[in-house]
Order: sequence, then structure tokens, then C-alpha cells
Amino acid sequence: MNKLLIILLFPLLLVSQNTIKIDGFFDDWNTNMITYIDDYFDSDGIELLEFSVCHDDEYLYVKVKLDVEIDLTEDYFNSAELMIHIDADNNQSTGFSINNIGSEYGINFYNKFIFDDTNYPNVDTLSLYDLDVIPLPTYTSDEFEIAINRSLFSDTISLSIKEYLGNDKMPDGGDIFTYVFDDVCSEFTPVVDFSRNDATYLRLFNYNVWSNGLINNNRVDEHRRILESVSPDIITYQECGNTTYNDVLSFLNTSSVYYPHIYPDLNSGNLIISKYPSLQSWQVSNRIDAELIDLPDNIYATDILIINGHPPCCSNNEGRQENFDALIKFILDAKSQGGVIDLPINTPISFSGDMNLVGYSEQYYTIVNGTISDTETFGPGGFPDWDDTPLEDQRCYFNEKNIAYTWDKSNPSSGDYPPGRLDFVFFTNSVMSVDKSFILSTEHMSSSLLDQNNLFWDDTKIASDHFPVVVDFILETVNQTNVEEYKVDKSLLYITDLLGRKVNIKFNQTLLFIYDDGNTERKYIIR
Repeated sequence: MNKLLIILLFPLLLVSQNTIKIDGFFDDWNTNMITYIDDYFDSDGIELLEFSVCHDDEYLYVKVKLDVEIDLTEDYFNSAELMIHIDADNNQSTGFSINNIGSEYGINFYNKFIFDDTNYPNVDTLSLYDLDVIPLPTYTSDEFEIAINRSLFSDTISLSIKEYLGNDKMPDGGDIFTYVFDDVCSEFTPVVDFSRNDATYLRLFNYNVWSNGLINNNRVDEHRRILESVSPDIITYQECGNTTYNDVLSFLNTSSVYYPHIYPDLNSGNLIISKYPSLQSWQVSNRIDAELIDLPDNIYATDILIINGHPPCCSNNEGRQENFDALIKFILDAKSQGGVIDLPINTPISFSGDMNLVGYSEQYYTIVNGTISDTETFGPGGFPDWDDTPLEDQRCYFNEKNIAYTWDKSNPSSGDYPPGRLDFVFFTNSVMSVDKSFILSTEHMSSSLLDQNNLFWDDTKIASDHFPVVVDFILETVNQTNVEEYKVDKSLLYITDLLGRKVNIKFNQTLLFIYDDGNTERKYIIR
């Protein structure tokens, strides 16, 4: 006999409301969430342990836990074919019959498509994007959280989760898991605007511009608007392998902010742009570069080491691991005397870029915890922060949604990879902190937020297949509290044209005024 498990969210549960953030971490799933716990040792392979369910006005959230790590969309190891079946109308007699429910939508993660059984026995296939399916983390894990757009679901649905290679399923024993979209169990998070809360906060802007986007005439205007909207201090770009120094000058020509310091690496494709000069440069590995940025001494009590990375993609787990091993060796070298780099103690370190973390989770934990894989080549490893603790992974979200993916497929179809969190900012949180951070996705912005920042809804859609990440760092400053007072006694050092040539004041052309406080002003003087 089938047993019906009806899950209702009564008002008394509102005291345990949480904000579910789809970021690949699970500390926001509290013990009061609706959870089904599976029988143990009932599989011929990988064991499904439990799943939890929550929702807000837009998404159904599902968290699945297994007994071993898997990759949802690949078979690197511990091969698995996980599916979520959704009885969208809660009617056993419609859809595809599976585990005592009538499934309208079968989400097949391994093959990367959705069975559309709404007109069963006629079966169609959909892209994962058709139901806005967002599974995180993108690397291997024994736990995943998944957002699914609920606009095609009735107020009551039934769920079944099955791992097809081991033939384990939840629920089992004839149970039926029925979920009612009653009071939301995930709270709304306020909008994060673009403003900088303090002029001394150092704004980092990280962006994979997709195949030299800064020089692509079909996308350069979008890139310019995006950059202008955030006015960062330091920029780390990726995929700029054919973008020369002069190309960058041309791209920045319309910017209201002056960036006189440009550091391209045409081999790695990484590009660092800064308001402030670099004291020294390093090539950490074939896909990771570093610049020690000389911050103004009358504002900041320290300089900052900016590391920009773009390790190889996709199935190249070995290549990624080698780059991250080299990163940790470099940072540990920076913390100690001798070697290729010596930093003053407690110099802030930021590592940003498109990390391509789509394989083994070991690569992520190498960055965070300093656990080197190839110890014979790169040394024993160790915690990378100055206080011998892990690096902080700054979790960034869309300005108006609690979702953290930074890549999606342009013009997706059945079989394409789902959105993923590929772009990261790691930093030494023992000596610096973050005030504000966000992922800039114009496709996920309200018209008011777009208008405030002079953006169009499709700017990020056109510019790249990645989304930019913005982080405002709080660094130790000198005694003064107001950055404006530094401008009172500044002296003009010299004037240049846009090519950097020293000139006298000229009329009717753009000139750069260089001051002794490290600031540069762009002026156009009309006769």
C-alpha cells in the first residue's frame, strides 16, 4: 500500500524561516527544513541519504545528500546518474509513472536535459535552462543544492529522487513525498546597490570577458558600460590573449576613471588594470599572474598583492591542480624570507579569476586550505593566510537574488551544462575584510537598478558568457578618516596627453593631471 507524506508549511514554522542562498554551501539549511531521510544500505551502488525541500515565491529548492562525492554532470569518479522527478500537478494519473507519482518533469543531471512528460506518452526534451535549473557546487561533492523555477508547478507537487546506476530512490517503501507551496520558507534579501559605502574601500572588479571581448566591436560597448557602472580601483580580466597594451588604451579611452597602469600577459590571457602602479610582477604559473600594487601611502597603511588566474577548463583536472599547487607555493613563499617573493608581513593578498572549478573538489580545497597535491614539485603546502588559516572565499550573489552562479550557456539547448559558479575572489581575511560584494548580471536586474547604473538588460548577456564579480575590500588606512581631506594639499606634478607624453596645458583636448598624492584627473579644457 502506498503511504502519502504530505508536507505542509504551517505559520508556526515561520519562526525558523531562513534565507536559502544557492551558492554550493549548506549552512543556511537549518535542521527545521522539511527533510526525507532514506534507509541506509538499500542501494547497489551510491547511497542516497536524504533530501530537504524549501521554496520562495520564484524557486523550489532541493538539497540532496549522498554517501560519497560525485560530479552531477560528469563521470570523473564515483559514476552516478541522478534524476529528480517532479509531479507538477500532483496527479498520479498524468505524466510518466515513476515511484508512485506521475512525473511531468524528469531532471536528468548527468545527460543535462529534462524529460518533458506533460503530454505523456508523447515525450519531449527540454534544456535545463527551460526550468531555470541551478545546481551547485559545480565541482564534486557529496551534497548539492538545486534551484528549480516553480512557475509551471501547481500549489501542490510530489517529488521522487533516483540514482539510476545503483537503483536507489527516495522516498522508498511505497512512500509518496508531497510538498505544498504554502508560506515561503526562504526570506527575501534586500537589494545590494552599486554604491561604495566608503571612499577608502578598495573596489576589485573581476571578469572573464570571453575571447578578447574588449576588442570585439560587437561587444565592446557593453563592456564599457559594465566597467563604467562599477568604477573599480583594480581590474582583473581573463581571456585577453590577443588584447595588446594599445588595445586596452583604446578600450579605456571613454572611461571617466583614469587607469594609467596596465599589465597584460598575452601568454596567460590575464590582464590587470589599476589606478595605482605595480611595484613588482610575477608569473606564478602558466595561467596565474601577480602584481604588487603600490597603494597611496597617505591613504592606506599597506600595499596589496593582486593575483589573477584562469587555469584550464573542463576535463583538465591535472592542469588546474598544477596551477593551484603553484599558487600555494607562491603564497607560502611570499610569507617567508627568501625565494622569488618577499612581502612585508600582513600584506593583503587577493586571488581572483575564472577558476574553472568544474572537476575534483580537491582543487577548491587546495586554494582555500593550501593542501598541495604534487608535494614533490611544489612543497608540503600549508594554510595560506598570514595567521595560518584558510583563505576566505567571498561568496557573491546577484544584486537582487540569492544566487551565486557566474557562468551560463549562451543560447542553451538540451545537453548543455547548467549554470555554474566558476569565478571567485579569495583573500586573506586575517588582514582585510569585505564591506560589499555582488555578481553583476543585468539579465537578473530590475529596470530601476538598470536605470540607476546606466545599463541595459542584455549588457552582460551580450558581453560575455561569464558575469563580473565586484568586491569592496576594507584595508587598514592611515589616521585620517576622510579620503577627501587628502586632496586639500595635493600638488600638481605634471600633465600628460593620453599617450603618456608630458605636455603643457593645451586647449580643446583631453589631458591627464598627475598629482603627488597618487591621484590622476582627466580634464578637457575649452578655450
